[in-house]
Amino acid sequence: MCQTGFACLDLPLSRLHRLDVLTISRLLLVFSVVSFVPQTYRTITRANSSGISTYYLLFNLISTIEQFTLAFFYIENNFGDPEFFVHSPINAGDWLNLAQEAVVVILWLTLFVICLYLPSDHLDGSAKFAITTYIAFLLISVVPLFIDAMDPKTWEDRKWPMALFLGIHSLYLSWIITAFNIAAFYYQAKQILSRPPQDQALAQVRLAIQAFVFAFMAVSWIGRVRFPYEEMGGFPWAQLSTWYELVGWAAVDRGIFALGQAVLLWMVKRRGASGSGNLDGETEPLLGA
Repeated sequence: MCQTGFACLDLPLSRLHRLDVLTISRLLLVFSVVSFVPQTYRTITRANSSGISTYYLLFNLISTIEQFTLAFFYIENNFGDPEFFVHSPINAGDWLNLAQEAVVVILWLTLFVICLYLPSDHLDGSAKFAITTYIAFLLISVVPLFIDAMDPKTWEDRKWPMALFLGIHSLYLSWIITAFNIAAFYYQAKQILSRPPQDQALAQVRLAIQAFVFAFMAVSWIGRVRFPYEEMGGFPWAQLSTWYELVGWAAVDRGIFALGQAVLLWMVKRRGASGSGNLDGETEPLLGA
């Protein structure tokens, strides 16, 4: 069985196996952090969160929590010789994948808290609803896993509850979470269109960096996690739903987010360009500053 990631794929992606996968993972982890700095700085310096959709923040936060939940599940419940997502024994790449999931959750949570704390002239969702939904999702995702991780029971005692947990999350919730990624883009796009061109909240630098970084991350995840590509003769085009439910959610959700950020960047720039003609010669502020 193939376990090495990129080398397993009969795709143009297979050329990437020449690169050090661990180096790629480390770089993506660093750039993930960097990509959130412009927006966090811009929001704090503006001293308000006007123009940032509550649902955009909430749905993206829930999406990243779900991704962390599944990654943590596979590492915590790594018994025998798993055929997908993680290796046996767990290697440095698996830990880096989990670290990246955890870091992105922290970054989204930080932005979520800042935006809910700061005043806004228009909230498309109440802070109380957002916080309640966030806590409720924690109670069905990471909280049960953390409790299970502290439980000294053997795998035989845990396997049925954990199988049920994985089934609910990978077979059902993963599809809903992907829909949340699309909904997050929709609500933020509405915010952009509802505001004056000179009063856009999103940092263009952040949108550009995230569109690139998360697009590359989406592609890299196909080879960073374990899946029996070799046994299937390459990428399982005929079994896309199975691939998605087992490991593909990691790539799909990031790909949707990256595409959404790219479109939001285009919308912000287009709004700025359309509004510049009404400024009577004044120079429009740089939105990404």
